[in-house]
Amino acid sequence: MKSQIISQGAEAIIELKDNKIIKKRIQKSYRLKELDEKIRKLRTRAEVKILERAAKSVPVPKVLKSDENSKEISMEFVQGKRLSEFLQTQPERTQKEICKELGKNISRLHKENIIHGDLTPGNMVLSDKKDNEKTNFEKNLEELKKLNLPKKEFVISGSGPLAVRNIRDSEDLDLIVKENIWNQLINIHPITKKNVGNKIIETIKINDIEIQNDSQEENKNLISKSEIILGFPFLKLEELIKRKKSFGREKDKRDIQLIKNYLSKRDDIKSSPGAAVGARGGFDKSSSENFKIYFIDFGLSYISPKLEDKAVDLHLLREALEAGSGEKWKILFKSVKQGYTKNNPEAKKILERFTAVERRGRYKRTS
Repeated sequence: MKSQIISQGAEAIIELKDNKIIKKRIQKSYRLKELDEKIRKLRTRAEVKILERAAKSVPVPKVLKSDENSKEISMEFVQGKRLSEFLQTQPERTQKEICKELGKNISRLHKENIIHGDLTPGNMVLSDKKDNEKTNFEKNLEELKKLNLPKKEFVISGSGPLAVRNIRDSEDLDLIVKENIWNQLINIHPITKKNVGNKIIETIKINDIEIQNDSQEENKNLISKSEIILGFPFLKLEELIKRKKSFGREKDKRDIQLIKNYLSKRDDIKSSPGAAVGARGGFDKSSSENFKIYFIDFGLSYISPKLEDKAVDLHLLREALEAGSGEKWKILFKSVKQGYTKNNPEAKKILERFTAVERRGRYKRTS
């Protein structure tokens, strides 16, 4: 595939090739060749190290390969939109939620003493989680699809009905199938027995899909009590509560409480004019469960524990928000600060220093 230049700055050219990002540091003719080689090599090495360090705490593009001699870094291509573009098109509620999550991520970077150096919404990508990673639940649904089971012959139980509604993720997928399907499967897969609560249940395990026979007493008539979501039959939540009560395990009790909380919120939303509830598969960017904010372009980044450097990082973001959002920057930056102060013992001191940095910035503009 031919490479496509997607960005070119003073320091580097960014190309897209084979669904990967290639960052090439530009040679500077005004520098001595030996010095230029050394500087570009050191900056390439430093950027890779910071990307790998940042990846432990915040979403960043994964480094696939780096070559100090050619001054190139190959990274994964993150699907999504530049945050600077996306914020302009969204209602205030969504903007505030995104900015709060942004503040949390900046705080995580700063706790690692990583100073981004060019902290603007243009250097952030808002990504639908589904575009760049699949949950266990989504992977298991893909495996289930391959089994090609008739949809009227089975129902998804267990944690699947919770995962499809974003109540919690599901490590595996529990199915209840009609006896004719069960008989076909046991010709290929062995039966195992497991203890569920006080009951011994026969199951068939296919990777992370666990299958039970509907002829077992506790499974009777459940297939008829399903609803289709995303093209699959899921056990209705009210029926799932009854089933989990019969098992009586601690994890079932926790799930029952999660379901009750969800049903309570759903009823509240239904009573609100114009509100709607969507199943998993929609990209609700007002919920931080459904999006990630990727930091990109660490070319000016460095490591520093200084409060001043962290405050200047925040000041750059504040100025970028003002330039891109006008008077609304105050509301957005307030949300950034709310996220930033969460679980960061240094936040108060950094924000105090930020106020001093901002004061200096105002003085320079008026002098």
